[in-house]
Amino acid sequence: MVSTESPVRVYRLIKERFLSTPLSTEGARRLGGRWNPPGIGVLYASASPELALLEQMVHLRSLPYSDLPRLVLLTLALPEPPRLLGVTELPENWRDESDFSENRKLIAPWLTRPDVLTLGVPSAVVPDSFNFLIHPLHPSFEGVTVERTSAFSVDARLWHEPGELAK
Repeated sequence: MVSTESPVRVYRLIKERFLSTPLSTEGARRLGGRWNPPGIGVLYASASPELALLEQMVHLRSLPYSDLPRLVLLTLALPEPPRLLGVTELPENWRDESDFSENRKLIAPWLTRPDVLTLGVPSAVVPDSFNFLIHPLHPSFEGVTVERTSAFSVDARLWHEPGELAK
């Protein structure tokens, strides 16, 4: 359940090499994502450390366990509650990995003129949980703070080598 009291705490799992710029939206701006096209940066976060891990795992699954990057868990405090979008408000194909255009079209007004700091969107990995899109151009972005950073190790039992069957 997402807290509606301020500050709202969300979680972000980042590669250690990006620790000096924990609130950077540059990667999302350059590459785009499920919700933002290239050219528009937003900060992605999750409702829990567990969901942040799952969101990273889907992007790192082709790496051998020994090659996983060092990760750092950030606990962020948001100065105001997010606006939540439920699954029923999303395009039918919102989880489709081959085409994010409908997702981006849905939130295009917010991407260009953010009326709230944060949108909560269902996770494609766990649709009953939320990821958060935090807009760096919203005036309240300056109030986003990193409350805590901690090294984060991925338990080897969660991993199997590419080509190896899961045990």
